[in-house]
Amino acid sequence: MKEEFSVRQPGFNPKVPKSNFLSDEQMRGRIIDLENYPRRKIFDAFKDRDIPTYSITSLVDITAFKPFAKELAHGFFVPFSFLLSKAVNAVPEFRQRIVDGNIREFERVHPGFTILQQDRTFAFCDSLHFDEFAEYGPHAQEQIRRSHEHPICDTGEKHHMFFISNLPWISFTAITNPFDRQNSSIPIISMGKYFSQGGQLVMPIGVQVNHALVDGIHLGDFYDHLNDFCANPSHCFG
Repeated sequence: MKEEFSVRQPGFNPKVPKSNFLSDEQMRGRIIDLENYPRRKIFDAFKDRDIPTYSITSLVDITAFKPFAKELAHGFFVPFSFLLSKAVNAVPEFRQRIVDGNIREFERVHPGFTILQQDRTFAFCDSLHFDEFAEYGPHAQEQIRRSHEHPICDTGEKHHMFFISNLPWISFTAITNPFDRQNSSIPIISMGKYFSQGGQLVMPIGVQVNHALVDGIHLGDFYDHLNDFCANPSHCFG
């Protein structure tokens, strides 16, 4: 039987296995029944606000992760983005999106990066989440390479994704990102410049989410997962 796939990644490369692309079902997610949704009142209170998003920044201890990442020979960004992707996918509320007035929950969501170009501009780079870094790392590196060769700023359908913005030049204490109404429920995660503090190596991680879907307790879940992954990297990379 011939299998059909929705190829949504820019610069499609026919040499990439078809299993690396997403089916229509994976891109749509499942609709949550609002009549039985426990956060219905909170959802209704925030979904139509002019600015439904909010953001928070917290320091993450990367003391154990930094030397571990060095041994992986994939640089710093790609291995850390893997941990971010694992933490995002571990929290159901981070996989929920508002689409045409409905809440859709995706089985998994996939990272999109901002990639610095040689001319000091940047481009967007869509990647995929894999449970194992042995698949995640090479795929992300290939997508980044393609982004350098064919830089784009595609703003098409992205609800099956979340975004990572990398700012290694700045140790920020707060950050907000642009958004539009259509994509306001897509989480945006910002990585800042790491630094030493109290004998630890820490990095600011900013997270912007839509309050119609994500509350403070869910942000706490995300940071708990991320801190645990950074403290025990060998458990994640296998």
